[in-house]
Amino acid sequence: MPFGLIFRKAVLWHDGAQHVFKNLKETAERERMLWDFRCATPNGVRLHATIDGRGESVLSLPYTKTDCSGVFEVANNSIASASLVLETDGRTTELLETTSGAVLEIVG
Repeated sequence: MPFGLIFRKAVLWHDGAQHVFKNLKETAERERMLWDFRCATPNGVRLHATIDGRGESVLSLPYTKTDCSGVFEVANNSIASASLVLETDGRTTELLETTSGAVLEIVG
């Protein structure tokens, strides 16, 4: 994007409905492979996700740049843990989590 603008969007399919989240508020500890973000939909669905990619299964992988001018390193953990808290007005808060079923890749 020109001018340094960054746009992010998360899409969650849950109980047969699509939820599109924009304006993610995130914190990431790249060196420790931790990523945490919060976001909400215009109709009041709120999401808080935490992905923990620390552990013995972290790999450093070389990815080729799209213009083939070189490579860059990507940290990858294919057996990361993740938890997701989904809140909807008038419904019970839901916790979705996995101890080893998430994938986290961090560049930089």
